[in-house]
Amino acid sequence: MKEFLFWEKTEIKHNKLFIRIIIILAVFFVFTPAALIQFVCLFFILIITGSRLYTECLVRSIRITRMDFELRVFRHEWVRIMIKIENRGLLPAFMLVAGDLQGDIQVARMRKTFFTLFRRSWTLLHWDGLCADRGIFYAGPAVINGADPLGLFPFRLTAKEKTKIFVYPSIRLINLINKRGVPLGNIVCKNPLFEDITRYKSLRPYYSTDERRRINWKASARFSELLVNEYDAAASYPLMIFLNVNKDEYPKKNRSAFIERTIEAAAALCLKAFRERQSVGIIIYKSEHEEFFLAPAFFSLVPILERLAVLDWTKTVKKDNLTDDTGTYAHNTITSMLNHGKRLTYGTRYIYTGPDPGDNAYISLNYLKKHHLLLEYLIIDERTLSSVVPGNSSRYQIKESGYEII
Repeated sequence: MKEFLFWEKTEIKHNKLFIRIIIILAVFFVFTPAALIQFVCLFFILIITGSRLYTECLVRSIRITRMDFELRVFRHEWVRIMIKIENRGLLPAFMLVAGDLQGDIQVARMRKTFFTLFRRSWTLLHWDGLCADRGIFYAGPAVINGADPLGLFPFRLTAKEKTKIFVYPSIRLINLINKRGVPLGNIVCKNPLFEDITRYKSLRPYYSTDERRRINWKASARFSELLVNEYDAAASYPLMIFLNVNKDEYPKKNRSAFIERTIEAAAALCLKAFRERQSVGIIIYKSEHEEFFLAPAFFSLVPILERLAVLDWTKTVKKDNLTDDTGTYAHNTITSMLNHGKRLTYGTRYIYTGPDPGDNAYISLNYLKKHHLLLEYLIIDERTLSSVVPGNSSRYQIKESGYEII
């Protein structure tokens, strides 16, 4: 076995047998005076040596390139993996059989490909996999089996690269109606302090108070006067999601289904906020010693979905093994939600997603209204709950199954 830098593992069979046969034929060639026997020995030496060199050249010239090193897909969707197999050498590669390992993907439509690659040619191999579970999975490595034209020295090549697949939570529809007047997204306003550079409006004459970086030099040169860019002003009302995945607060009977459904609800909120051009952030609370915080931002959708993809609520870390960015620990769910809520900006829509925390928790969380936050609750529970909680905040009940969240 000989390792090449491009391959993780290369295996050429019959190497030891090749050396023994060459030695035996060389002995017969040297010590046998008969010309016919010497000719036969030399003929087989050339054939076997040529086949071995042919195999060595194929191993060095065949390359595999993965078309995608990272793929992102939602749960219960099919993903297509494509690899490019290339022969960069001058010798044709006969009888190649290529396949790709499906890794942790549960269901896959895959078939091995039998083909021939002529010199300096390539082909594409693809297969489809069904992403049945949320998480991060790896497809590969690709494997190629082949041999020289006579089939004397078969080889097996295993590539190094794998495809990383992020499986996000399932796509769900959430129709969250706001009755309090705070919009889910950005609204156009007349205050120039809220100008949004992504909303181009028009050009206007230059004023002495304008910044020079606002000047549109091309338009100014055309009209022989200084003109500046003018944008629409938009007020932003960020969305902060508090996702409670503390397994101790869920009922044991349907714990797994309820938590996964809650994660899908959080992902649906993020997608809705993204469609409406709203900055969104998330707090993922797993236990009193472990939580994740991401401040609201306009480009936080992918980081949030990746975090939800890798979220493992079944495992928690011990207190001695975890310190967060501030070096402190949250005492419980409500305390954590209160502490984070005090630092949110004006007008933030603060949505709790998880099991019912109880009337006392609702009363405690009403303190956040002094910080001009809009509190809402997405609750998953077997019981039928009212739509209003103490403090007159809206409460929505998550459906246990189906395409619609509420």
